Amino acid sequence: MSDNEQLNTLWVATQARLPEGWSIDGLRCASTGLSSAERSDDWVAVATGPGGEKRSVRAAAPDEALDALAARLESEGSAMRRSARSG
Repeated sequence: MSDNEQLNTLWVATQARLPEGWSIDGLRCASTGLSSAERSDDWVAVATGPGGEKRSVRAAAPDEALDALAARLESEGSAMRRSARSG
């Protein structure tokens, strides 16, 4: 499987894990410029929610960033459901 195919598979699997109304908005290198101080090997995964809110996660590799993003939103979704049941 090529790198692009692997990334596509990860993207689809991550999207399937996101709470309803959320979608992956992007995956990018964390570098902010070309100077040494601005370069980074990290990756940033971003998702957009139903109200336009955004969540982002930074990690060392693209698969780690996507996994961490899904885990964060799964956790937030679980916390919101628990709060709704108790209130």
